[in-house]
Amino acid sequence: MLTAPKITDSPAATLDGTDRLIQGVFEPPNSFALTAIARHKGIVCAIIALFTLLGAAYGLSRHRTYTTSATLQVGQVNPNSPGFYGYVQSAASLATAFSRAIDAEPVLQTVEHNLKLTPTQATARLSASPIPASPAFRVIATGPTEHDAIDLANTAASAVIAYESHSNSTNPDATSLLHQYQEAALALRRIAASSAHLGRHRASASIDALAAAEAAKKAAAVKLGAIGVAYTQAVTSEAPSSGLLGLVAGATTVSSDHRSKVELYCFIGFLVGIIAGCLAAVFWEQRRLAARTTGGTRAEVQTSEPV
Repeated sequence: MLTAPKITDSPAATLDGTDRLIQGVFEPPNSFALTAIARHKGIVCAIIALFTLLGAAYGLSRHRTYTTSATLQVGQVNPNSPGFYGYVQSAASLATAFSRAIDAEPVLQTVEHNLKLTPTQATARLSASPIPASPAFRVIATGPTEHDAIDLANTAASAVIAYESHSNSTNPDATSLLHQYQEAALALRRIAASSAHLGRHRASASIDALAAAEAAKKAAAVKLGAIGVAYTQAVTSEAPSSGLLGLVAGATTVSSDHRSKVELYCFIGFLVGIIAGCLAAVFWEQRRLAARTTGGTRAEVQTSEPV
């Protein structure tokens, strides 16, 4: 029975028909580091566990930071009002603008007066974040204790409400116009008194003087009336002193970064432990091979010595 000869032209086959593995291509490479880690895996695991425990201990020793927030709302929400949707859009923009008042000087002064925190300390522990698509924003505060964080959040929220209500309800033009109105009223009284004096002495006064006094009186009256109208408009355009900002929810509960810090340092310790464990395994394997080579050399020397 005839059989076909086996083709041996393949680079992976020998002349006798047996397959030959190519080192580094078909056969997995022999890594000294992997061999050392596999041989000393107990040492590697022990070092990983040690560094992980050290990371956990360091995380537990870190100071805790507590975080809390108070929620403020712009205006009053009435879903039944015809302009409710327009109000939500405009109030959302106002909430973003009002949230920046967390760093305003009057707000920081109130915090300093009530909690004895300098503006630098208060700024480092305070922030504000608008709630997306909502007419509200959060005043966020941190502190070394739960009590400190809650007090700072509530104090800053109250200070922002007072600051925005005062700054938006007070029109600086109204104060200036009121001062001008008072001056114009006094000027009109003086001109009227001078005109009355000339009227009582009409015989000795000239016609031009009487006409000038009457014209000055009318001009002063017109000026007083114009300032009065402008002052009335300025006062009418002022926002209400209350209701611009309201406290929706004060700070009552806190969260801590304690667990996240412990987990972070545990993970860092785990990674460092892997590196240190692998290096230790390679070191011990090198020592083992060096000791074995030294022992074999000594045995050969003793065997080759003449009896």
